[in-house]
Amino acid sequence: MQTEALGIITEYYLGDKSMSEDEYILTELGKKSGITANIAKGTVTYKNKEYTLSEITGGTEEKQTLEKNNLEEITLANAEKGSAEEALLKEQSVKAIIVEKEDKTNRAVIPIGFYYVAGTPSTGLVISDKMGDDDSNSKKGNQFVWILCSGTNGITYEKTDDNGTGNHGLASYWRNGYSSKQWFYTAVAPGYTNAGQAITGWSDNGGNYASVTKYGGFYIGRYEAGVPRDANFYVDSEGATYYGGEEKDSDAVLSMSPIVQKNTQSWNYISQEKAKKVSENMYKASTSVTSSLVDSYAWDTTAMWIESDSRYSGIGMDSTRYGNYIFNNNITANTLYAIHRYAKINQTGKENNKTNYWTYATKYKKGSITSGQILLSASIRAQYEFALNTYDDTNYDYYAYKELATGATDVTKVKNIYDICGNLSEWTTETVEYTVKEGDTETTLAVRCGGGFNNGGVDSIFHRNGAYYTTNNVFHSGFRPVLYIK
Repeated sequence: MQTEALGIITEYYLGDKSMSEDEYILTELGKKSGITANIAKGTVTYKNKEYTLSEITGGTEEKQTLEKNNLEEITLANAEKGSAEEALLKEQSVKAIIVEKEDKTNRAVIPIGFYYVAGTPSTGLVISDKMGDDDSNSKKGNQFVWILCSGTNGITYEKTDDNGTGNHGLASYWRNGYSSKQWFYTAVAPGYTNAGQAITGWSDNGGNYASVTKYGGFYIGRYEAGVPRDANFYVDSEGATYYGGEEKDSDAVLSMSPIVQKNTQSWNYISQEKAKKVSENMYKASTSVTSSLVDSYAWDTTAMWIESDSRYSGIGMDSTRYGNYIFNNNITANTLYAIHRYAKINQTGKENNKTNYWTYATKYKKGSITSGQILLSASIRAQYEFALNTYDDTNYDYYAYKELATGATDVTKVKNIYDICGNLSEWTTETVEYTVKEGDTETTLAVRCGGGFNNGGVDSIFHRNGAYYTTNNVFHSGFRPVLYIK
């Protein structure tokens, strides 16, 4: 009966809205075989048992959670006639408006097919695409957090138009305050033929200014994009094989959709081109939202919104405390992770012209290991298994680095968003056409934002890295989808 009710709710928001939502659902349920509806009482009877409509739709728990968080839900059933709220709710994309009781300018819009989970518009309102989901993501719905771009506690959406040319470039907040937080972004990196040569022309026509303006915000993935459960390279349990390389970036993934759920394997080893495509796949059939790879404006606006909270003052320059970085030793919870081994040349190795190298993880593990750079002394090596499990102790010192499963610990949660301050660096839709090596054909570079588990926290949430082609796939890069309401 719950499945049927969900279908009727969708029909209601796509069709005639002359009735209230509850009346429509009850009327349509009453037409189903074996179900008797009592519109006056707001109940249905099925197999000799009476249910309230809230019990069927999951509304009771949702309403209790809203009340607990001092929020008010506005739907067509209770919207003031002729109000701006009623007009917005008559849009085919909108299910409800959530308003803070203390400051009603702070509001979030719930699209059809999504349900309130936790938080407030000004502290990080969470929705899920699965009814009855909760803050712990126990129902395994895909969860997103509202970025408030209107109202008293909102942030100005960072979509810019450079001098009226129509070439969308850097958001002004980053350009004016954090341009130092970049690598291989404004100049070609050392080691290339054209080292030091200026790189200009970065642009990003992603995002959806019209949607943000109309609805007062947008949604960003609560977790880093995870590997879909039906993929042959999906893992989420201790001892499971960790996959890397071509499986995660093959043409076969182009028909897949990521999951945005707690405690699953982050989708790394995927190129920017494919991350963009699979993000768009998530809600391709939706009539209420459009999903896409996070654009640079959405990322910068999210970072500004986090930094505007006094609890996170200074996070733009140093995100160490809030991300999975080599210098953050506070992640001691019993978490799921993959271990990567790094061989760092010692003094003898330098004399022999040895080079540093990574050996990638082969197993997922679980435990209370700290998040820092861990020296793999001979006494603890037996705890770990790597693709290359040999050791050259003459020329190298060996370290382990931990890549967390999505949302594995609250240490990385800021305003209800996990891992955005550091775990995997994350692809965006910001790109530039450039020749990085003399004699090479022109190629497309793409921006990754934030820092990876192999970095120090001073990279920060505002870090921009333009070092990779849109076709590159690496172990320390992942991605995160955003939602724009249609």
